[in-house]
Amino acid sequence: MTSDSTTADARVVSACELLLDDLDTLTLEIARLIRVDEPYYVDYMSTRQLADAVRPNVIVGLQNVIQNEANQPTVSRRTGRQRAEHGVPLAAVLHAYRIGTRHMWHQLVRRCRPDPEASQALLGSASVLWNSLDLSAQALTTAYQDVETERLFHDSRLREAALAALFSGVTTTGQGPAEVANALRLPKVGRFVVVASDPRSMERDGSAVSVERALSSLGVRSVWRSEADSELGLVALTKTYRADRLNRYLATITTGRAGMSDVFESIVATPHAVTEALMARDAATPGTNVVMRFDEARVAALVAAAPELSTGLARDTLDKLLELPADEQTVLLDTLQAWFDAEGSAAEAGCRLHCHQNTVRYRLNKLAQLTGRDPRRPGDLTRLYLAREAVRLLPDQVRG
Repeated sequence: MTSDSTTADARVVSACELLLDDLDTLTLEIARLIRVDEPYYVDYMSTRQLADAVRPNVIVGLQNVIQNEANQPTVSRRTGRQRAEHGVPLAAVLHAYRIGTRHMWHQLVRRCRPDPEASQALLGSASVLWNSLDLSAQALTTAYQDVETERLFHDSRLREAALAALFSGVTTTGQGPAEVANALRLPKVGRFVVVASDPRSMERDGSAVSVERALSSLGVRSVWRSEADSELGLVALTKTYRADRLNRYLATITTGRAGMSDVFESIVATPHAVTEALMARDAATPGTNVVMRFDEARVAALVAAAPELSTGLARDTLDKLLELPADEQTVLLDTLQAWFDAEGSAAEAGCRLHCHQNTVRYRLNKLAQLTGRDPRRPGDLTRLYLAREAVRLLPDQVRG
């Protein structure tokens, strides 16, 4: 290295030291430039606060030029975390860094310009300054994203805890119903229903997340949670999106059983509505694709909710019928179901079964002989209806 280049390098160092000696002026200039070019900072920080925040980064940048080496940017990592924690957009932070680095460079050029050799030497230091910016930007971005990841993890845990509290009514965080509603951005009062479906019963494009997004696009707020035995959703209905419309939509995406609770008006009642929705789902025939509303499934829900009692009643009531071959059992039980669905009309039941009404009467008489139960007597009719529901909902237990 020649004496001339050494002198020039020394002059670059001298220019950096002069800037460090007048650091207040330099950082205030940078702060003002940032506030002009990056409006976010106008509301975020005062000029003085921004100058103080810029100071450590300016010192590091100038020291890197003096040492002719881009050091590991610890300050940038700290800045990245702080800005992420305060919600400053990453693009705004990186833009502020570029503004500050560019202004430092312009100040160094201005101080070295009178001496051509110093200016030449400064060109050699340019790579150090801009490499320092690159390293700082990388470290800042990594630290910023780390905070975002931590926040997402934290938020997801809070959301999961809030969902668990919402559907079960039991909280592990001390949150009350109002806090849970706020955490999930749900109204506390309104018109709600709970939906419970079989696990993974929605089509691929009808996953809980997709359902939530689809409803949101219609202005309908909902939250969903996957549990071991069900998919649960709370839907806040609107004047234009009522329960019947939700029912029709769910019917288009469900590939298993789903149940819908009665409409309720306070989010506090959600755990009770979960019970209704699960009972409604369990009242649907296993293996079918159907959405069952609780107000249509109360009797069947009673049967499903007491499987041992229902199974015993069915075996006692149908006794000899259950000894017949499976196809004969099916014919008689299907006839009984058609007669129930036809509200006791043999003619209508015959139309449903594609047979003559006299055939329906013959089969019902045979069923009465086998069971000793006459459908014309209210008590016997009740037992036959409950027994038929038990066979529909609990076929393996009844026939096992």
